[in-house]
Amino acid sequence: MQGAAGSHYAFDGCVLSAPVRDFREINHLRICKGTVLAEHVAGATEQRSESSDQAGEVAPQGPFSVLGIRDYRLLILSNLATFAGFQIRNMAQAWIVLDKTGSETLMGLVNAMPGIAIISISLVGGALADRTERWQLMWRTKVIIASMALLTAVLLTMDALEWWHLIPISLMTGAMFAMHNPTSQAFAVDVVGRERLVAASSLNTGISTTATIVGPGVGGALLLLGFDMAFYVLAGLYVFSAIMILQVRTRRIPVPSGKNMMSDIREGIGYSFRDPVIRALLTVSLSAVFIGMYQPAIPVKVQSVLGLGEVGYGVMLALNGVGSLIGAIVLFSISKHIRKGYLLIFGLLMMHGAIALFAFAPNVFVTGVAMVWLGLAFSAWIISVPVLLQTTASEGMRGRVMSLYFMTVLTYQLGWLIGGASIEAWGIRPTLFIAIAGGLALAGTAIALAPELRKAR
Repeated sequence: MQGAAGSHYAFDGCVLSAPVRDFREINHLRICKGTVLAEHVAGATEQRSESSDQAGEVAPQGPFSVLGIRDYRLLILSNLATFAGFQIRNMAQAWIVLDKTGSETLMGLVNAMPGIAIISISLVGGALADRTERWQLMWRTKVIIASMALLTAVLLTMDALEWWHLIPISLMTGAMFAMHNPTSQAFAVDVVGRERLVAASSLNTGISTTATIVGPGVGGALLLLGFDMAFYVLAGLYVFSAIMILQVRTRRIPVPSGKNMMSDIREGIGYSFRDPVIRALLTVSLSAVFIGMYQPAIPVKVQSVLGLGEVGYGVMLALNGVGSLIGAIVLFSISKHIRKGYLLIFGLLMMHGAIALFAFAPNVFVTGVAMVWLGLAFSAWIISVPVLLQTTASEGMRGRVMSLYFMTVLTYQLGWLIGGASIEAWGIRPTLFIAIAGGLALAGTAIALAPELRKAR
């Protein structure tokens, strides 16, 4: 049977029209060996999906209804660990390289490596997300990411780590995220359905932002105990994240298209650039390369301008998380009443205004206010763009569209390299002026040329 969105799902040797949410409860039409059977297997009724809506059930209403989905709760726990690990890794690597070399350029180079890997092979990850079983791809990539963190910790413990060792480790970590990220985004829709995607994304951002708040503070404390401690904890977080995914029951195994992977990739690129909304959103995401230039300015300002240490750096990053949490809570509560196109425009203007405030902040207090403001604006960005892409893209193209999103938005990581070199050459304020001008010019042009995006709900 062909699903409404054009996708197939495999279960027990049969082709189904909807994802299998819980192997103890299946309630839909099954086509198997040419015979149509109506089957209901009684069992646990905790899990609900959009396929039950097709069968005539009324899905629970309200933003908190997504918490009734068992697999979504597991995804939340997995993402909580992943986001905390992301924060600890970024701040620990930046501080280690700055401590060992004193070079903003080398600090930016190391932290840009994951982004370079993701940009290079994200299209392969998107094609795999549409061709393979997403659940397996997610937990396997998390295990490899955990092993890279463990390797770093062991090298630090043995006092054998040189700053350049972090380049191949970061490239491997980024390669795994290139496979993981589009798969994870596409899998979220399999679990909660399109109608609850905004609420799920907002809640996910809010809960994950809690890790963004706690992670830097914990990371700063761990760095005081020893650089290796941060990476041992990081490895443990990713192992926990993989275990949570292993408990998920949702399965989506599409029938192979019969095309080779390169054909699928070309088809995804063509589809994305023909759609005016998707094309504009990807262009807006590309402006992340300019926004990312403020990232290396944070540790430099904390250390050189404000005279703070590791804990102060962690506190500044935590304040950024506080802003993101506030924004996510607000968006979660009004998710059904806001135009996503307007939200994106608001977020972009807020983001660049906050970068300007950070550039001219004269003391710790104003810098902290700027970090909260940056987080608030970032939550509007990180919710509106991927939600609009996923609700616009067809089911069969969602993985490939999201891989293009990660290719463009993770030019943000290149901002570490560009911003670090620029700060070393000209200083913080000229660098952030370039970031603001470039970001507004690129994103503003894309939005101005796409009226469909401005009207998007």
